[in-house]
Amino acid sequence: MTEGNEARSRSNGSIWGFERGEYPTLTGDLEVEVAGVGAGITGVTAAALLKRAGRNVALLEASTLGSGVTGGTTAHLTEALDTRYHKLEKDFGTDGAQLARASTRAAIEKINALADQFGAASEVQRVPGYLFTEDADKSFELETEFEAARRAGAEVQLSEVPLPFSVQRGLRFDNQGQLTPLSYLRALARSIPGAGSFFFENTPVLEVEEGEPYRLQTLRGHSVRAKHVLLATHVPFGQSTFHTKVAQYRSYAVAAPTANPVQGLFWDTADPYHYVRSVVLNGTTYLIVGGEDHKTGKSPEGGPATPFERLTHYIERFGLSPTRRWSAQVVESVDGLPFIGPHKAGENLFIASGFSGNGTTFGTLSAMMFHDHVLGRDNPYAELYRATRFKPLTSFVPMVREGADFPAHLLMDRFGGDGTFDDIARGEGKVVRVGSEHLAVYRDDHGLVQAFSARCTHMGCNVSFNPVEASWDCPCHGSRFSTDGRVLDGPATKALEPRAVATDTEVAIDDEPSIPEVSPA
Repeated sequence: MTEGNEARSRSNGSIWGFERGEYPTLTGDLEVEVAGVGAGITGVTAAALLKRAGRNVALLEASTLGSGVTGGTTAHLTEALDTRYHKLEKDFGTDGAQLARASTRAAIEKINALADQFGAASEVQRVPGYLFTEDADKSFELETEFEAARRAGAEVQLSEVPLPFSVQRGLRFDNQGQLTPLSYLRALARSIPGAGSFFFENTPVLEVEEGEPYRLQTLRGHSVRAKHVLLATHVPFGQSTFHTKVAQYRSYAVAAPTANPVQGLFWDTADPYHYVRSVVLNGTTYLIVGGEDHKTGKSPEGGPATPFERLTHYIERFGLSPTRRWSAQVVESVDGLPFIGPHKAGENLFIASGFSGNGTTFGTLSAMMFHDHVLGRDNPYAELYRATRFKPLTSFVPMVREGADFPAHLLMDRFGGDGTFDDIARGEGKVVRVGSEHLAVYRDDHGLVQAFSARCTHMGCNVSFNPVEASWDCPCHGSRFSTDGRVLDGPATKALEPRAVATDTEVAIDDEPSIPEVSPA
């Protein structure tokens, strides 16, 4: 790969930019009624709603506002869920499919209402959404989905699809929406501090100790006590078995300036699938294409550069060449719907995860449900999304399939080949063996080497290097770490353990041996 091609295959940051941080760090112990962990769409919306309801709230963010998945989302607001309605009918019944549709419609309307209330109306637009296929063999599937979506109550019709290439069949979902996520989030976040409520950035939470009240222990030793706690951390940490119910994937996006924006949201039926929208930022109109998902910590078929290369080919169908490339974490649940609610019946530790590709919509719904939980109100969607549910017929095979990586990696992590630190180029990382220990070793652009134990601090699998984003990713449960060891994505809460090494040490380089297939049967 040439240097130019390599640069075009790497992330260069989300089109939305990032927040530099304007909120303080927690510097002492605190007690409030409600505490939220994570300042993305879920945590910020919940804190803003509860502050308006008269509750005193503390929102704690490990980095800065929207720095996690919300900063990388493409922010489609839609009832057209990643899990199709005909499958929801099969697995959750007709009533379940109708509730799923009604809940996402309620979330879309809540976003529009909050945008008006907090002075961010221009950050939300109502647009149609199109589910389409280019595969003639999938035309019948879309017709089946059309009927199921109508039974669920969606405003949907068979339709032409306004794209510059031919499609086989399309469905149009009316009255969907799109969001400029960080501008919207910023408007809501401003309302949180004051009158006994707080928003703290750069305040990582390491654990939540159960009790009355709960105690949130932070990295710097300070704690927050609260009666109600929301873990809005994408994957809730500290829940020892929850990771068996979800799997983490990387989803990619590219953006290019355009004079011909698309009019709506678009999702195809390819595997992995693609999604398209337009946005105007600082006077420039962009087309955004996302997709090409693959499991976190695993190289996609064709190598790690392939997702951006494939998205580049896709956006070239619009006559465009991307200028921005980024990715974000997507959490898939084993039964197709998110887990939202108390982590145990009757308790006040609330989790929200498994949003799949509908994070902005489901994150807002989670905030609405947590708001009702804190206020003691019944929520019509609580049973459908119950966090403690387990559906054996729906969940068992996906749970075994996704969980097979964990024991397989614990076995294969013991092996590796021979080499030296000289084999690691600038800007590259590798898992190497020094004596009996595997190290995650990275050489920066100046030639300086950083080394850490390769063991993920969640459950001990060896991390692997992600060259697209220069990160250390765990293939077992999706935790991610920066090249200086900091946690980027959970469920891990602790940084990689640093190691001091001599760069002329003879080591063994782990070439990531293939993992044996484990049958789900």
